[in-house]
Amino acid sequence: MTRRTARRTTAARSRPPVLCALLVGALATVTACGSDTGDGDSARRASSETSTSAAPPSSPSAASAASSGSGSSRNERPASQTAQSPPPSARPSRPSSSRPAAASGVRRVCSKAQLTLSVGRMDIGAGNVYLPLVFTNRSATTCTLTGYPGVSLLDSTGAVIGDPATRRGPTRSPVSLPPGGSASSSLHTLNEGMNDTPCRRTAARIRVYPPDSFDAMNVSARSFRVCGGVFEVETTQSGTGG
Repeated sequence: MTRRTARRTTAARSRPPVLCALLVGALATVTACGSDTGDGDSARRASSETSTSAAPPSSPSAASAASSGSGSSRNERPASQTAQSPPPSARPSRPSSSRPAAASGVRRVCSKAQLTLSVGRMDIGAGNVYLPLVFTNRSATTCTLTGYPGVSLLDSTGAVIGDPATRRGPTRSPVSLPPGGSASSSLHTLNEGMNDTPCRRTAARIRVYPPDSFDAMNVSARSFRVCGGVFEVETTQSGTGG
């Protein structure tokens, strides 16, 4: 065998391993590329399936509810328009314009316009002085007097002398004055010298407020003056007190 033949034989024997190695490398590359492409497609398919399964299927009831909700929102009216008026029984009642009839037997208080004022006979005795104030009903209707009058003494200029009279004794029952009838209330003081308290100035007039009245009446004092620090008025009673 020649040397050239031996070289060819050696070269032929050495080629298969090299070709196999190249083929193995090519197959590995192809396999790797196919694996990468397949894994990516699988991942995308998995992601698509996951997102599809995660989204809840639309139900007809939910769509209907959404549709009705939006419709009710558009058709909603203000409260002032939808509110109903209360029934008549729930409304506040108005006060009746009619007044109750006057009860029978109600007393009519004597007013200043119905009365005349005078003084009765002065009573002096046992160190005390009493002067009746007489109220006479000059009107055509019956009226009543109840309680104490308000009394002050005035001088000739109209100035008040001292404090007004204080009340003496208990209150009596109302006095009914028919037309022309009279009632009286007595003033009380002490005689001069009954104690060390000096007398006041002599009064010219007596100012009197009838019971339950704010209108004053005046009458001559007939030289009446307060002594001993006592000036009192009694409650009204029937008669002139004389």
